[in-house]
Amino acid sequence: MNKRNLLELRDSIRRRGFWVDLVDGELILDSWYSKSNFNELVRLLTRLPLSIEIGEKGIRVTSDSLPSGLLNQIETASREDVEYSKSGNLIPPLWNDNEGNDLSILELDYGIAIMVFSLNKVGFQTSMSCDGHGRKEANMWFNHQEYMKEMSNLLFLASKENSFAYDWEIRKENVGFALTTRKRLANEAWDVGKIQDDVLSLSSFILKEKSV
Repeated sequence: MNKRNLLELRDSIRRRGFWVDLVDGELILDSWYSKSNFNELVRLLTRLPLSIEIGEKGIRVTSDSLPSGLLNQIETASREDVEYSKSGNLIPPLWNDNEGNDLSILELDYGIAIMVFSLNKVGFQTSMSCDGHGRKEANMWFNHQEYMKEMSNLLFLASKENSFAYDWEIRKENVGFALTTRKRLANEAWDVGKIQDDVLSLSSFILKEKSV
Protein backbone atom coordinates (compact mmCIF):
# COMPACT_ATOMS: atom_id res chain seq x y z
CA MET A 1 0.00 0.00 0.00
CA ASN A 2 1.35 3.43 -0.88
CA LYS A 3 2.23 5.95 1.81
CA ARG A 4 -0.69 8.26 1.04
CA ASN A 5 -3.21 5.49 1.67
CA LEU A 6 -1.35 4.41 4.80
CA LEU A 7 -1.54 7.95 6.17
CA GLU A 8 -5.27 8.07 5.46
CA LEU A 9 -5.66 4.75 7.24
CA ARG A 10 -3.58 6.02 10.16
CA ASP A 11 -5.82 9.07 10.57
CA SER A 12 -9.00 6.99 10.49
CA ILE A 13 -7.62 4.63 13.13
CA ARG A 14 -6.74 7.64 15.25
CA ARG A 15 -10.24 9.05 14.85
CA ARG A 16 -11.61 5.81 16.30
CA GLY A 17 -9.48 6.21 19.42
CA PHE A 18 -6.30 4.29 18.61
CA TRP A 19 -3.34 6.65 18.31
CA VAL A 20 -0.97 5.03 15.84
CA ASP A 21 2.12 6.38 14.13
CA LEU A 22 3.40 5.26 10.74
CA VAL A 23 7.02 4.19 11.14
CA ASP A 24 8.95 2.13 8.57
CA GLY A 25 5.73 0.89 7.01
CA GLU A 26 4.18 -0.24 10.30
CA LEU A 27 1.24 1.30 12.16
CA ILE A 28 2.57 1.44 15.72
CA LEU A 29 0.16 1.88 18.61
CA ASP A 30 1.18 4.39 21.28
CA SER A 31 2.74 2.82 24.39
CA TRP A 32 -0.05 4.27 26.57
CA TYR A 33 -2.28 1.44 25.34
CA SER A 34 -2.47 -2.08 26.75
CA LYS A 35 -2.18 -5.46 25.05
CA SER A 36 -5.97 -5.77 25.22
CA ASN A 37 -6.24 -2.45 23.34
CA PHE A 38 -3.89 -3.80 20.68
CA ASN A 39 -6.11 -6.85 20.37
CA GLU A 40 -9.14 -4.57 20.01
CA LEU A 41 -7.44 -2.77 17.14
CA VAL A 42 -6.50 -6.02 15.41
CA ARG A 43 -10.05 -7.35 15.77
CA LEU A 44 -11.39 -4.11 14.34
CA LEU A 45 -9.13 -4.26 11.29
CA THR A 46 -9.51 -7.98 10.59
CA ARG A 47 -13.29 -7.69 10.31
CA LEU A 48 -12.78 -5.41 7.31
CA PRO A 49 -11.69 -6.17 3.72
CA LEU A 50 -8.11 -5.39 4.69
CA SER A 51 -5.12 -7.74 4.86
CA ILE A 52 -2.75 -7.18 7.78
CA GLU A 53 0.05 -8.96 9.59
CA ILE A 54 1.86 -8.38 12.87
CA GLY A 55 5.22 -6.68 12.46
CA GLU A 56 8.09 -6.06 14.85
CA LYS A 57 6.49 -3.07 16.60
CA GLY A 58 3.05 -2.77 15.08
CA ILE A 59 0.73 -3.72 12.26
CA ARG A 60 1.80 -4.05 8.65
CA VAL A 61 -0.86 -3.64 5.97
CA THR A 62 -0.43 -6.04 3.07
CA SER A 63 -3.43 -4.90 1.01
CA ASP A 64 -2.65 -2.86 -2.09
CA SER A 65 -5.55 -0.41 -1.77
CA LEU A 66 -8.29 0.94 0.50
CA PRO A 67 -11.75 -0.39 -0.46
CA SER A 68 -14.53 2.17 -0.73
CA GLY A 69 -16.18 2.91 2.61
CA LEU A 70 -13.49 1.20 4.68
CA LEU A 71 -12.28 4.35 6.43
CA ASN A 72 -15.80 5.26 7.53
CA GLN A 73 -16.31 1.72 8.84
CA ILE A 74 -13.23 2.13 11.02
CA GLU A 75 -14.18 5.58 12.29
CA THR A 76 -17.73 4.63 13.29
CA ALA A 77 -17.16 1.09 14.60
CA SER A 78 -18.76 0.14 17.90
CA ARG A 79 -18.06 -2.73 20.25
CA GLU A 80 -21.06 -4.58 18.82
CA ASP A 81 -19.49 -4.42 15.36
CA VAL A 82 -16.35 -6.27 16.42
CA GLU A 83 -16.33 -9.96 17.22
CA TYR A 84 -15.01 -10.79 20.67
CA SER A 85 -12.14 -13.25 20.91
CA LYS A 86 -10.87 -14.86 24.12
CA SER A 87 -7.70 -16.13 22.52
CA GLY A 88 -6.33 -12.72 21.64
CA ASN A 89 -3.77 -12.03 18.94
CA LEU A 90 -0.05 -11.99 18.55
CA ILE A 91 1.63 -8.95 20.08
CA PRO A 92 4.53 -7.26 18.25
CA PRO A 93 7.70 -8.45 20.01
CA LEU A 94 9.29 -4.98 20.17
CA TRP A 95 6.17 -2.99 21.10
CA ASN A 96 6.01 -1.49 24.61
CA ASP A 97 2.57 -1.68 26.23
CA ASN A 98 0.96 -0.22 29.34
CA GLU A 99 0.04 -3.05 31.71
CA GLY A 100 -1.80 -0.66 34.03
CA ASN A 101 -4.35 0.46 31.44
CA ASP A 102 -7.61 -1.50 31.62
CA LEU A 103 -9.70 0.88 29.50
CA SER A 104 -11.55 -0.59 26.51
CA ILE A 105 -11.35 1.76 23.52
CA LEU A 106 -14.17 0.09 21.61
CA GLU A 107 -16.54 0.68 24.53
CA LEU A 108 -16.01 4.44 24.21
CA ASP A 109 -18.25 6.53 21.94
CA TYR A 110 -16.44 6.69 18.63
CA GLY A 111 -16.93 10.43 18.28
CA ILE A 112 -14.83 11.27 21.30
CA ALA A 113 -12.62 8.22 21.94
CA ILE A 114 -9.35 9.78 20.76
CA MET A 115 -9.83 12.66 23.20
CA VAL A 116 -10.11 10.18 26.06
CA PHE A 117 -6.73 8.80 25.00
CA SER A 118 -4.95 12.13 24.61
CA LEU A 119 -6.17 13.62 27.89
CA ASN A 120 -5.40 10.53 29.95
CA LYS A 121 -2.00 10.18 28.31
CA VAL A 122 -0.96 13.66 29.44
CA GLY A 123 -2.33 13.16 32.96
CA PHE A 124 -5.86 14.59 32.78
CA GLN A 125 -7.80 11.60 34.06
CA THR A 126 -11.33 11.38 32.70
CA SER A 127 -14.19 9.74 34.58
CA MET A 128 -16.87 9.55 31.86
CA SER A 129 -17.41 10.65 28.27
CA CYS A 130 -20.22 10.93 25.72
CA ASP A 131 -20.15 12.14 22.11
CA GLY A 132 -23.83 13.15 22.23
CA HIS A 133 -24.87 10.55 19.63
CA GLY A 134 -25.96 13.32 17.27
CA ARG A 135 -28.72 14.40 19.67
CA LYS A 136 -26.92 16.65 22.15
CA GLU A 137 -23.57 18.15 23.07
CA ALA A 138 -20.46 16.07 23.67
CA ASN A 139 -19.17 15.92 27.24
CA MET A 140 -16.13 14.65 29.09
CA TRP A 141 -16.15 14.58 32.88
CA PHE A 142 -13.29 14.85 35.37
CA ASN A 143 -13.45 14.09 39.09
CA HIS A 144 -10.86 16.71 40.07
CA GLN A 145 -10.63 20.46 39.49
CA GLU A 146 -6.87 20.67 39.93
CA TYR A 147 -6.18 20.89 36.19
CA MET A 148 -9.29 22.84 35.20
CA LYS A 149 -7.33 26.06 34.70
CA GLU A 150 -4.65 24.36 32.61
CA MET A 151 -7.32 22.70 30.47
CA SER A 152 -9.01 26.04 29.91
CA ASN A 153 -5.71 27.54 28.82
CA LEU A 154 -5.06 24.67 26.39
CA LEU A 155 -8.49 25.19 24.82
CA PHE A 156 -7.76 28.89 24.38
CA LEU A 157 -4.41 28.21 22.73
CA ALA A 158 -5.86 25.47 20.53
CA SER A 159 -8.58 27.82 19.27
CA LYS A 160 -5.87 30.19 18.05
CA GLU A 161 -4.28 27.51 15.87
CA ASN A 162 -7.29 25.46 14.79
CA SER A 163 -10.73 26.02 13.32
CA PHE A 164 -13.33 24.01 15.24
CA ALA A 165 -16.90 23.17 14.26
CA TYR A 166 -18.08 23.76 17.83
CA ASP A 167 -17.02 25.88 20.78
CA TRP A 168 -15.27 23.82 23.46
CA GLU A 169 -15.78 25.06 27.00
CA ILE A 170 -15.12 24.20 30.63
CA ARG A 171 -18.11 23.78 32.94
CA LYS A 172 -17.55 23.60 36.69
CA GLU A 173 -19.48 20.83 38.41
CA ASN A 174 -20.27 20.16 42.08
CA VAL A 175 -17.57 17.50 41.89
CA GLY A 176 -14.86 18.11 39.34
CA PHE A 177 -15.62 19.71 35.99
CA ALA A 178 -16.75 18.90 32.46
CA LEU A 179 -15.35 19.65 29.03
CA THR A 180 -18.34 20.33 26.80
CA THR A 181 -19.34 21.57 23.35
CA ARG A 182 -21.61 24.45 22.38
CA LYS A 183 -23.30 25.11 19.05
CA ARG A 184 -22.79 28.53 17.49
CA LEU A 185 -26.27 28.55 15.94
CA ALA A 186 -29.26 27.41 17.98
CA ASN A 187 -30.91 25.61 15.04
CA GLU A 188 -27.72 23.83 14.00
CA ALA A 189 -27.88 20.03 14.13
CA TRP A 190 -25.35 18.11 16.20
CA ASP A 191 -22.93 16.15 14.01
CA VAL A 192 -20.80 13.40 15.54
CA GLY A 193 -18.48 13.50 12.53
CA LYS A 194 -17.71 17.16 13.20
CA ILE A 195 -17.13 16.40 16.87
CA GLN A 196 -14.72 13.67 15.78
CA ASP A 197 -12.91 16.19 13.56
CA ASP A 198 -12.65 18.62 16.47
CA VAL A 199 -11.32 16.10 18.97
CA LEU A 200 -8.68 14.81 16.55
CA SER A 201 -7.39 18.37 16.11
CA LEU A 202 -7.60 19.01 19.85
CA SER A 203 -5.82 15.77 20.65
CA SER A 204 -3.00 16.52 18.23
CA PHE A 205 -2.59 19.97 19.77
CA ILE A 206 -2.66 18.75 23.38
CA LEU A 207 -0.15 15.97 22.71
CA LYS A 208 2.17 18.45 21.00
CA GLU A 209 1.88 21.07 23.75
CA LYS A 210 2.29 18.64 26.64
CA SER A 211 5.27 16.88 25.08
CA VAL A 212 7.35 20.06 25.05
